[in-house]
Parts: sequence; C-alpha cells; structure tokens
Amino acid sequence: MAGWRFEDARLLLTGSWTVLCLQDVRLQRLPSLPAGRSLVIDGSGLTALDSAGARAIVDLRARLRQAGIDVTLEGFSKARCRLLALVERELAPPPAIPSPHWLAHLGRAVCEVIDDGLGFLAFVGRLALQALGWLLRPWRIRWRALLAETQRAGVNALFIVGLLSFLMGVVIAYQGGDPLSQYGANIYIVDLVGLTILREIAPLVTAIIMAGRTGSSYTAEIGAMRITEEVDALRSLALEPVEILALPKLAAMLVAMPLLIVFADFTGILGGVVVSDLLFGVGLRGYLERLPQTFLMPSSFWVGLVKAPVFAFLITAIGCHQGFRVRGGATSVGYATTRSVVQSIFLVIVVDALFSILFNKLDL
Repeated sequence: MAGWRFEDARLLLTGSWTVLCLQDVRLQRLPSLPAGRSLVIDGSGLTALDSAGARAIVDLRARLRQAGIDVTLEGFSKARCRLLALVERELAPPPAIPSPHWLAHLGRAVCEVIDDGLGFLAFVGRLALQALGWLLRPWRIRWRALLAETQRAGVNALFIVGLLSFLMGVVIAYQGGDPLSQYGANIYIVDLVGLTILREIAPLVTAIIMAGRTGSSYTAEIGAMRITEEVDALRSLALEPVEILALPKLAAMLVAMPLLIVFADFTGILGGVVVSDLLFGVGLRGYLERLPQTFLMPSSFWVGLVKAPVFAFLITAIGCHQGFRVRGGATSVGYATTRSVVQSIFLVIVVDALFSILFNKLDL
C-alpha cells in the first residue's frame, strides 16, 4: 500500500508508490501551509516507485511551489532521483519558439523565388531539348494530341476572347470619343481604337485570358497526374513526361495564340465601330477609309502579332512547370494553379512593357 504522513515540516512518503497502489493515496488531505514556509518531502520510507508514483510526487511539488511553498526532496536514492527528473522533464511545457524575424521571412521568400526561377529555367531547357527531338524526328509528333490541344486552347476560347475584346473596343471608343467629339475630331476615334486594340489591348487581353483559362488548366491537369502517379507511370514505361504532356500543349498554344489575337483585333475594332456609328457619327465607311492609315502607323497589326509566340511560350511553360512541381495532395494542386496564373499574368505584363520600350526605341 502507498501512504504518507505529515510531521512538522516533513512529508513522509511510505509504502509502494506504483500505479497499482496510488488509489490509496489521498494527497488532497494534506494540511494547508502558509506561503513562504518550507517543506521537505522525504522518500526514505518508500518501498517501490514507478513512473506513475513519480508523476504524483512531481505534481504535488509543482502544486506546492505554485502556492509559494519552498519544497525540497530528501531520502530518495540516485535511481529514484533520476526517475523524478525524467518525469519532470517530460511534463515540462515545450519551450516557446520565438517568432522569426522579418529578415528571416524575407530571406526565405527570396530563396523560394530563386529556387522557382532556377527550376523554371531547367524546365525550359528540357522543353527545348524535347522540341529539338521533334524537329529531328518528326515521326514522333503525336498529331492527334496536338490537334486536340489546339481545339482546346484555340477553338474553345474564341467566344470569351471575342466577347471581352469587343467590350474593350466599346469602352475605348466610348471613353475616347467623348473628348474628341468636343473638338470636332470624331474621325480620330478610328486611330484611337485601331492603335490601342492592335498594339496593346488585343494581345494583352488574349494573353491574360489564356493564362487564366488555359494555363491554369495545364497546371491542374499535370498536377492531378502527379498526385495519381501517372507521371511516374510514364517514366516507368521509358516515356518522357515533358514530351508527352507539355510539348503538345506548347505547340498548340503557339498555333492558337496568333489566331486568337487576330480574332481579338477584329472583334475589338468591331466594338469600336458599333459605338462610333451609334454615338459619334463615324460609320463603317469612315473606318474602312481610315483604318489602312492606322495599320501603317507603323505596322500596328504586326507589332501586336509579334508578341503572340512569346506570350504563348510563357503561359504554357509556366503552367506546365507548376504542374510538374506539385507535391502532396489536392491542396497543393490548388496552390500550384494559383501560382501559375499569378506568375503568367505578371510575366505577360512585364514582357509587354519591355516590348513597348523596345518598339519605342526602334520607332515602330
């Protein structure tokens, strides 16, 4: 049996303080002691002690110390002292982890950006090698997959690209036509709409739509295949996943993007024609007479169209790269898709700004 007795300022522990005998201990009956008093817990009368008994002693000492009583241990053998120290160490709360400094957060973010950038460059290298293999061995081109990806990236995107480009033409003609009409310069609405749509709006809007619509679907598709180990299955069959999954998407996007931009040019100018005819008296004949001059000042159509392959490459490469980086479960697919869309749109806008600077330097 386990027990205790209180004599003066000593708490004498007796008997077997083990898990089978602790139900006999009634430590709640311990007389209350005033704060500031000292107490000795004497273990010389113990016949046995296990981890359960050691925890009871440690809890008792902690409770007394919280009440302001100075507690010391006496009469415990070295082995029992080590057991008490071990239990007390296990029961101690874990040390508080200090919050990382803002420099640590900044350094971690910079390292992630560098790692992602190096990984993207490595993926671009693999993509270039596989494209070179297609050029050297054209019989390896998977035409059925290429046509399916072209329909998915191009034909299925015609409606949304055309609608948004049409609305952008409406907005530009409406916002620019009102101040021009006050000076009797209604005809210059054609120049405003033509230059803006052909050089900037049509390529940029098309690229942003494709980044949010098609690039994200590439990331989600390849990411899901990573989770279900289909990519590993391709490698086990001695097939290169980049060639099977990414290269047809890149070829399809390179074909579809210029055609979509031309379609966006047409629908954007059509939106400008509708607003100009209804509100500012510049009809279809005025556009047909004025637009050739806009096309030649200076080759705005080709200036906008030359951006298409660069935008197509960025969107497809980033989308597929983020898909191949997926690790873990479904949450990582959503995270990778978000990163893909954000990075694609950001780089498209940055590259468009660089194109504007370059064309300005070349007087185009």
